[in-house]
Amino acid sequence: MKIEIRGLGKTYDGVQWAVSDLDLTIPSGTIFGLIGPNGAGKTTTLRMLATVLQPTRGEILYDGQALTDDETLLRRKIGFLGDGNPLYKHMTAGEYLRFFGQCFHIPAKELEPAIEHTLDTFGLTGKRDSTCGSLSKGMRQRLLIARCLIHKPRLLILDEPADGLDPRGRSDLRAILKQTRAEGVTVIVSSHILRELDDLCDGVAILQRGTLVVDGGVGEIIENYEVSRFVYQIRFLQGRARAEELLQTERVLIEGSGVEEGLETLTIQVQGGEPLMSEILTKLCAEGIRVVTVSRVRSRLEDVYNRLSEDRLN
Repeated sequence: MKIEIRGLGKTYDGVQWAVSDLDLTIPSGTIFGLIGPNGAGKTTTLRMLATVLQPTRGEILYDGQALTDDETLLRRKIGFLGDGNPLYKHMTAGEYLRFFGQCFHIPAKELEPAIEHTLDTFGLTGKRDSTCGSLSKGMRQRLLIARCLIHKPRLLILDEPADGLDPRGRSDLRAILKQTRAEGVTVIVSSHILRELDDLCDGVAILQRGTLVVDGGVGEIIENYEVSRFVYQIRFLQGRARAEELLQTERVLIEGSGVEEGLETLTIQVQGGEPLMSEILTKLCAEGIRVVTVSRVRSRLEDVYNRLSEDRLN
């Protein structure tokens, strides 16, 4: 589903604008991220896209069609996870999905297979008969997202979907969103964890105080703002001091050192990206330096965001 946003605005009090004159085009079958601090207008924008909130002005086109008085058919094509969506704590996970499947008019013969498939996809099969109130926070979040996909929407809108998920859950969510995109579904997601959007989204929009600062493809934005640095943390079992000596000869800035979980660490900024990091790691290992892990600690989208935010305080 292609989304076109034209002059979109929303005010709650008639004075201040939560969203003002927003223009965006989101291609069909892509993952698109909304970035911005609290109060930037992300949630308001998502709620308008989900038809939960009426715009004060402007319009949204869904595959070229404006919203009509009859929103029922359109809403059946949308899966929406808003901020603070509740679960019905006395329902089991299976009952919860069945309830929403019926709300979306999934035919009876298709509903049970859809429930089984959705539970399996989100690793919830073993929790089918557990009440929602007894689930952990991470499991509850999985179930909420599962509910958004049970009716096979053409547009999936997720507001901070990784909230409450552990690292395994976040990894599973990324895989599910990529598979959802591969099936032609348009995914719009907001997150304050920019590292998770870096290699997930096809395009992003950065909002500040309800207005659009920049939008476009992730690679295009990073290139336009000349973000060429990558920041990594290296954890050592042995040889950190020798590693510092070797790094002095590379295109590397050492940002800091420390100890984490009993292991010495270095945080370095690499002017050359992943290929150079790979070369550096090879050289360190060849010198007998025992590296335990190398991990990216700041994304390039974070660098873009921080640069844009320097003169735009909320």
